[in-house]
Amino acid sequence: MPMLQVAPLDQERLLLVSPELGEVLTAIIQRVRRGQPAMPTVSAYDTLERLWSAPMPFLFQRPVGPEDRAIPRNYIYTCLDNALAASGLTAPGDEPLHYTPHDFRRIFVSDALRSGLPPHIAARICGHQTVDTTLGYAAIYPEDVITHHRVFIARRRSLRPSEEYREPTAQEWRDFLDHFELRKVALGVCARDFGTPCVHEHACIRCPVLRPDPAQMPRLEEIHANLLDRLREAKEQGWLGEVTAIEASLAAAEHKLAAMRDLAPRHTTVHLGMPDFRTTAGRLTPVRKE
Repeated sequence: MPMLQVAPLDQERLLLVSPELGEVLTAIIQRVRRGQPAMPTVSAYDTLERLWSAPMPFLFQRPVGPEDRAIPRNYIYTCLDNALAASGLTAPGDEPLHYTPHDFRRIFVSDALRSGLPPHIAARICGHQTVDTTLGYAAIYPEDVITHHRVFIARRRSLRPSEEYREPTAQEWRDFLDHFELRKVALGVCARDFGTPCVHEHACIRCPVLRPDPAQMPRLEEIHANLLDRLREAKEQGWLGEVTAIEASLAAAEHKLAAMRDLAPRHTTVHLGMPDFRTTAGRLTPVRKE
């Protein structure tokens, strides 16, 4: 697992390689060293920035005359074109193939993600700051999505108890369907989990699990008005415990009324009235009296 320092970012990047590629990199390093204890430092010319870099131990360098020089970008492109021409491979339409070093980087990321490598790990290998950049490199096709989703489901099922995936009996299926019927209440739908009892003792107004139905707003407004009358009576009679309970129900009822108003459709019918033909063209037509 060699560590490479990438210029000009001055960052160390962990490069995971196969034993075969490691042997090739070792041969390159030994050839560049030529028996020296360290890699020779050379300057490279950036054709895009049009600047010379500081002397660095570039991995791809070669002796040119009496000095060592970094292998330029255009020479690598030429070597790739010569290798493709010697392979006899062509693009659709018998056009010559053309690859850049960055194309192999995209191919590596696509193959790694399709093989199951997590995107955030691929981002670290590529030196990307965000995972979105890595996902932009990958070529994901619909069949890849379906295949990986099936593999994910199969892996999750293998980790869960096998009895959870047995065929339900007729009674269990009937109980499952009856559960959704029991969730229907006057003010909406109860969203409690299957197989769980009502822990709020059917106090639906106070229950936070209730999903209010906007169509039942008049019913809840009537309950709210009744709670106000009960609160007034409790205060007159001095039932302080009842006052506390009713105030809690009032607060919950007002909260659910607000939720119903937010869920209610805001489209209302506006009556524009019948047009008056006497005001046509912006003037009044005198009415003849007989």
